[in-house]
Amino acid sequence: MFCPQNNSYLQREIPMDPRLINKAVRRAMRKPIIAPDDEVPSQAQRLESMQPSLFAPGVDITQAHLGYGRPGLRIVARELVSDDPLIQSQAVHTVLDKVQQADSALYLIDLNVIYNVVNLVTHSDALIREKSILILTHLSNYYQGKQRIMKRPVIIDHFINIFWNDCKEIRYVAALCLKTLARDRCTCEKILKNDRIIETLLQVVRKDHTSTVVYMLNVLRKLMDYDQERPLKANAFQIMWHFMKYHDNRIIVAAMECMTQLCKHKVGKKLADQHDMLKEMRLYLLASDVEVMISAAGLLHYLTLTDMSKWRCKQFQWDMIQRLVTLAVASNLPSLQLRCIQVLINLCDCNDIREHIRFIWKEKIQGIKVKTHESWNGYTEFSTFGYKTGFNNNSMSIEGVETIRTDYGEHNLMTDTSFLRRIREAKMRLLKVIDTYPYI
Repeated sequence: MFCPQNNSYLQREIPMDPRLINKAVRRAMRKPIIAPDDEVPSQAQRLESMQPSLFAPGVDITQAHLGYGRPGLRIVARELVSDDPLIQSQAVHTVLDKVQQADSALYLIDLNVIYNVVNLVTHSDALIREKSILILTHLSNYYQGKQRIMKRPVIIDHFINIFWNDCKEIRYVAALCLKTLARDRCTCEKILKNDRIIETLLQVVRKDHTSTVVYMLNVLRKLMDYDQERPLKANAFQIMWHFMKYHDNRIIVAAMECMTQLCKHKVGKKLADQHDMLKEMRLYLLASDVEVMISAAGLLHYLTLTDMSKWRCKQFQWDMIQRLVTLAVASNLPSLQLRCIQVLINLCDCNDIREHIRFIWKEKIQGIKVKTHESWNGYTEFSTFGYKTGFNNNSMSIEGVETIRTDYGEHNLMTDTSFLRRIREAKMRLLKVIDTYPYI
């Protein structure tokens, strides 16, 4: 039946009036059902999924005033710079609807719509600012769109001004757009050319809403991957250390990923030793959330590279090594297994810890099972759509995973063979390190 909470298939495809379908269903049920969504006028019963956070007076966002075709898109592109605010608002809504289709989005990119949309980011109307940033977010999913957007580096200055002065809805979509832009290496290098972006994000991230903070931390993680000195000079280590003690697991995971990038630098490792982070990381390895455990193991990979951290680990080696071995053996998540094995390899540089692992945990480490690509049908990366395991037929939502398609059995499986090979090699390397003896 017609549902105001969902854009169902019948609502989008069938040419029949949905109210007629509801009437036929109620007559077949022979039971009176009060459905206020069938009442007229239809303009007052919009889909809840299309309700904006900032409303525009005099604009019906569920109906377009132009035909959906290439000539219509050209007219809409010209109306983005119209002097009439009503026509301009209607054009922005129409463009936002059309960029969600790949063919229309690519055609609008060829029409150089991005340059006009970038100018609308500083519009006086808050609704137009929000929808313009959403348009840029959709277009930045395409390579051509990212290149056109970054040809106008003034967009980064606009985002900085939004983070400081604008309302929470627009700060949220600006952080989402910046996160989408920061996925590629070349785009991150262009973003880092702005002298204020790192310092601004580190200052505003401490006082914003939770969802916006998560996006900002993800942007910082990408930027820190290419430059650790600027964040360290801007007191990023203390800020991430504060977020690691937050109550939300999403912020904890994002903060630990940022801390992992900071600990790649020698100053970050020295600060980690001064704050005795190794002691705190034992609690994160015992967390109930699998994302927290994976991020904690990745951070331990860099924390256990210093001599001071190995000496500190000797004082509570039983608890930590037992947990690391348990996760490496019992876990069916290849990314968690690989990170735990790498931490054990780092700790084996200490003679006392290596002797402890050799006499107590060697047999259990030999029992680490490495699955074949035929028996493993999952992937272990986290996307914006959540954590997914098992069979995967929709590969459009996978982000940051190197996968190949293999034909095996009745279904096509998405299998990440690089993880399986790396786990096998890491296991053999760990066993080799355990069996080595110090030179006498």
